[in-house]
Amino acid sequence: MKTERILKIMNFFSWFAFIGLMIKSGAILVTYLLSINNPEISKNLYEGLNLYEYRNYSFIQYSFIIGYRIILFATEAYIAFLVIKLLKRLNIAHPFNIEVQKLMQQISYGIFYLWILAIVHNTHMQLIGKKHGFQMDLFSSDFVFLSVVIFIFAQIVKRGIEIQTENDLTI
Repeated sequence: MKTERILKIMNFFSWFAFIGLMIKSGAILVTYLLSINNPEISKNLYEGLNLYEYRNYSFIQYSFIIGYRIILFATEAYIAFLVIKLLKRLNIAHPFNIEVQKLMQQISYGIFYLWILAIVHNTHMQLIGKKHGFQMDLFSSDFVFLSVVIFIFAQIVKRGIEIQTENDLTI
């Protein structure tokens, strides 16, 4: 009973994160589109994000940086969506099922891709930022450890499915 309540709370927070990340992606996209004609908007794209120096340096580089950010937040939203699906498919009475294992594996891959995107974004920002003395707003790149942990849990669930299948066959 307590576990089910915790899972419902986690489902709520997953939906909250998903919606928030989609709004964040959309807000950055809209402000980027507005900044095409008005460079002043790039001083405060979203929540104080200031890429004005990058935009003045090169609109193409600025566009890449914005593109990375949109893809990063959209990927985080996709991961939150996968967590929502996982929580929906999770059956406490029979937690070891192939759908749960595959969703866990997809989540771990998504987090790994997120880590790669963060590394590419940060490297790009640092190459330009350090060279020209621009302000750098970097993403955390601690995702790889989380990705590995979730992948390990997915493999444990996979083994649980195998044991469960073997037990069902012996009965």
